[in-house]
Amino acid sequence: MKSAISLYMTITSKKSTWLLSLIFIASSLLSTDLLAQRGKQSDNDKPRKPLISQDEYNKLLMWIVDEKYENVLYKCIRYTEGDKTKKLPLPYVYMAQAYLGIHSTDDHDLREQYQADKNKALKNSLKYTSKFVKKDKEKEYYHEFIDFFDQLRKEAKNAAETEMDNLKFTKAKSYYKYLTDIDPEDPGAWLMFAAVYKQLNSKKEALENYEKARNLMLDFGGRGLSEVQTELLHFAIIYNAELLSTSDRAAALEWLALGDDLFSGDREFEAVKRSIGG
Repeated sequence: MKSAISLYMTITSKKSTWLLSLIFIASSLLSTDLLAQRGKQSDNDKPRKPLISQDEYNKLLMWIVDEKYENVLYKCIRYTEGDKTKKLPLPYVYMAQAYLGIHSTDDHDLREQYQADKNKALKNSLKYTSKFVKKDKEKEYYHEFIDFFDQLRKEAKNAAETEMDNLKFTKAKSYYKYLTDIDPEDPGAWLMFAAVYKQLNSKKEALENYEKARNLMLDFGGRGLSEVQTELLHFAIIYNAELLSTSDRAAALEWLALGDDLFSGDREFEAVKRSIGG
């Protein structure tokens, strides 16, 4: 396999951070996966051939870097549906990255084919990322894709907020659900998931998700979140404070208090506090 530096030198156009990060993690990540595929073997056993070779993973990587997203999808769908390979995590995250690439591409034909303007590619990226997280139960690879996750969160956050502004709460709900799947310790995602249920008058589900968000804030105080997650939490606290202010002022003030350590002094946050009387 080419070294990470050699692979990097093959990139001739500007790529987003999450694509560039693939190059630098490739060597260690792929080698680790091949070892994991071999499983436990006794000293007398012959080494088994990996289910997906290092060369194949490298090919997927370079297709993503070269924006050959359809090649990735055609190849990975075989892996995710194959009896022997469907439990391996990495094909799912490669599919997710390919779909996010399609969502962001300027290729009109590709966007039209995958209905990118209707956010179908974005939703598929979220779906396969969620599957990757479930397959990667021990988080063996999770932290290698942080840049990709943040780019995906940003796109999902923007799409969800657009649906909220248009009062399309059911559509917004699916985005927030995926964000809680990708990171179950994301308080902003849980808080907006709760808000959607409240807007849909699903009181039980709203209360359950408010409780999950509240517990995360009490336990961690919003620490350890990425920049995108912090932005989502900022939006979520303000949105919910305003939403709850007319029906449950005490709850609205509680959320503002929970966010005070993080957002005290923020102009919008302080304006909402004054308007509610906190």
